[in-house]
This record gives sequence, structure tokens and C-alpha cells, in this order.
Amino acid sequence: MKDQLEVRLNDMIIIPAGEFTMGSDQSPDEQPVRKVKMSAFAIDRVPVTNKHYREFVEVGGYRQPDFWPPEGWDYIQAFDIRYPNYWNDDHFNQDDQPVTGVSWWEAIAYATYMGKTLPTEAQWEYACKGTDGRKYPWGNEEPTPEYANYAIDCDPFDLDRSATSIYKHSKNVSFFGCLDMAGNMAEWCLDNASIHYEWDQSCTNPVYITEKTEDHIVRGGCGLHNEDFLRCTSRDYYPPSMRDNLVGFRCVINDVRRIK
Repeated sequence: MKDQLEVRLNDMIIIPAGEFTMGSDQSPDEQPVRKVKMSAFAIDRVPVTNKHYREFVEVGGYRQPDFWPPEGWDYIQAFDIRYPNYWNDDHFNQDDQPVTGVSWWEAIAYATYMGKTLPTEAQWEYACKGTDGRKYPWGNEEPTPEYANYAIDCDPFDLDRSATSIYKHSKNVSFFGCLDMAGNMAEWCLDNASIHYEWDQSCTNPVYITEKTEDHIVRGGCGLHNEDFLRCTSRDYYPPSMRDNLVGFRCVINDVRRIK
């Protein structure tokens, strides 16, 4: 892990403590809708890009077990994984594109290296949606290709698709100022998958943890998903070993005293 003083904080947004409405009536897995209280945290303004992730590869992050959960270390050793999938694919490996082809194991290892962690899905939704009840990160305007990289009706414009720069869609800015939270790449969350929110009895900093080896939530949709997945409340999930060109991630710091 990087020394605490070296943790990169220059491109993070402090999300203040507050209360927001989590979930929606659009899908059963987004219910029950309820008010959730959140502590302050900091979140990456942009997804982790290939440029960011390259440091982890070059310092030997895939050869240092201290960054990895034991199950994740066993996984990358078993398959001799030394860098993300699509690392050498020009459609997905440009410096300002979100890193993809990373399993949940790789995302949590990078976050650990940076002295951070992955966001809970409540943190992710709060950072995306804020307190004004917007439908999409940018507001309530219905999506068009001007807003995000997505597939209308889940039908990509062509099969030779690419990721886009995290800066391409200037309107794709969340309530608190995070970029590229809808489309392009979905983003790994800390939580394991749940079929609804009935498990959350406290409504305070909710997080659903079962086993690391079970499926994990992703948020935000991707270039193969339709406009419904761009909603702030939309949820999906994948096994932690999934390394397709659907998912990337961003990180958080929960102890905001470290960034004052």
C-alpha cells in the first residue's frame, strides 16, 4: 500500500454527509425506496483510466500478494494474470479511456495499492444522484449519444465498438461533479449482489457484504447497455472474476480527515 501521505487526492471530490433518497420505483431490485443517511467520503472525480492503472502494473502490483484478497491472489496466480484484459487492444487501452477487463479482484487490489477502497453502491448512487432526485447523472433530460457512450436498445452502432475518453461527454457530470458515471463502463462496487434493499434496516451508510467470491454490484451501465442502465439507480451484478470490456471502477476514501 502507498504511504498515507502519498495517496493521490488531487482529483477526488469530497461528498458531504447528508441524506438522499436511494432507489426508485422503476424496478423491483431498486426497492424499497427510502431515505438513507450518509457519512462524508471522497470519491474519484473520474473513473480509473489506463494511464492511472499503468502505474500499478509497472510497479509489480500483480506480483505482490499484499494488495490482494487471498481469493483474488489465488485467482490471478491460477490463470497467470499480469495485466487487465484488453490491455493491448487499441479500442480500450488509450490513456484517457477507463481501464476495463479488470475483475473485482483487480479493482480492489488497485484501490488497496492507492490507499483507497471501492465505493459502496450507496456511496456510488449518492455521488451520482445527489439530493435533487434526478434520473440520470446530468439531470432528467433523456439520454442521447451526446450525453454518454451507450447502446440504444442494447444494439451498438457497430460490433467494432470502442471505449470513449472519460472527457468526451461534457454533459455527463453528476450532481456532485463526477464525470462519466453513466455509460462507457459500468463500475464495480464493494457490495455483493442483493435482489432488493429489504436487508437494509438501519438506512445509514448501507452496505451488503456476504462473501468476496460471490457476485458484486456494478453501477452505471456501459457501451453495450441501453438507456435504462444509465439511470442513477440502475443496478447490475457480475462474478468477481469477470474480465469483460463492460466494467471499470473508481475509488473512494472513507476517512475524510485524510484529505483536509
